Amino acid sequence: MAIRYYIILAVAVTAISWASILILLSGAQPIAVAFWRTAIAAAVLSPLLIIERKNNAYAPSINELTLMVVSGIALATHFMTWIESLYLTTVAASTTLVSTYPIFTLAMGRLIGERVGKRSIIGTLTAFLGIVLITVPEFYVNTKALIGDLLALAGAVSGAVYFLIGRFIRVKASLATYTVPVYSVSAVTTLIVGLIMHTRFWPYPLYTWFYISMIVLGPMLLGHTLLNYSLRYSRAITVTTSTLGEPIGASLLAFAIFHQVPQALTIVGIVITLLGIYMVVSEEVHGGT
Repeated sequence: MAIRYYIILAVAVTAISWASILILLSGAQPIAVAFWRTAIAAAVLSPLLIIERKNNAYAPSINELTLMVVSGIALATHFMTWIESLYLTTVAASTTLVSTYPIFTLAMGRLIGERVGKRSIIGTLTAFLGIVLITVPEFYVNTKALIGDLLALAGAVSGAVYFLIGRFIRVKASLATYTVPVYSVSAVTTLIVGLIMHTRFWPYPLYTWFYISMIVLGPMLLGHTLLNYSLRYSRAITVTTSTLGEPIGASLLAFAIFHQVPQALTIVGIVITLLGIYMVVSEEVHGGT
């Protein structure tokens, strides 16, 4: 069980680490990327929903459906604000700041009565210290970068809401029963916002659709969907803290693809972040407090 748990989280974090790189390579407008990644993912998972409904008599209540709508809106907000931030600040700063939602998840989780052990608290704070160290060499002061940083933080807050609702509903609901409605609401929300803001959803060149398909396959289906799968068996704080590996992966990929050379302080931050992730995940697996 522990091995499978580590493998699932490793695959999910590796997949979402590609998100920022693929988005920047796509050349599509931020809201368009947010729309297509959720709309296509919902369509791909719809057959699984049909199968699950045939084999499972569980049907969400009105309150749960309402929460799914809220979760979908939160996911749309998360994607729209974070993807926009990628074009305003550095990849390292954007992915680091948006990955701080474990801090917000921790606070919100305690408010709704979710158990949070001492090791999780210490691990989360340790990981947060690590991502601060990763970010420090990348920050520079100007209005454009500041707006990007604030948008990434907004993405972190909305991401925390999305994961907490997922943790609450996934205890009862199957994977597709939760993800298909949430992804669909997210797609509709981004479509409405995009139409209001005159976003270009199409046409795009063939290479853009290639990268969008890779975003759906990797960061969305292998990333977010596996994280939602984990929410049935793990606390929200554990799943979200594991995603702190995203800025590490994104920074390494940015080095390989965009030739962004990490500084010594960044390497120290990577080590500290991994330590924090291990502390939180190990509490989940071994049941420590």
